[in-house]
Amino acid sequence: MAVQLGYYTLSVRDLDRAAAFYGALFGWEFKREHETYLHVTNTAVAMGFVAGGPSSQPNVYYHVDDIDKVVERVRELGGTTGEILDSKSGRGCSCTDDQGTEISIWQPAPGFD
Repeated sequence: MAVQLGYYTLSVRDLDRAAAFYGALFGWEFKREHETYLHVTNTAVAMGFVAGGPSSQPNVYYHVDDIDKVVERVRELGGTTGEILDSKSGRGCSCTDDQGTEISIWQPAPGFD
């Protein structure tokens, strides 16, 4: 599988206000996963909102089939990784390449790809 955009999040101050705004604007529907995260259930590319304040850019996650292998490969190539985090939507990890550029990777849970 070619690695491609698999998931992204938008950081917002207030999840309920974001749901009201973007739901009215784009017709998006939401499922609350926990108090700091809303998953958008009706978009072509999986996405969600995370509480924590506004951000000028989305956080982009690249879809991978085996996150453990990709994390190992990042390290072999001289990059660094954060901790692999598990959620209802899958497993995610932040990575930094050998030049300092940050990316995120995501292995979707069943039903989220």
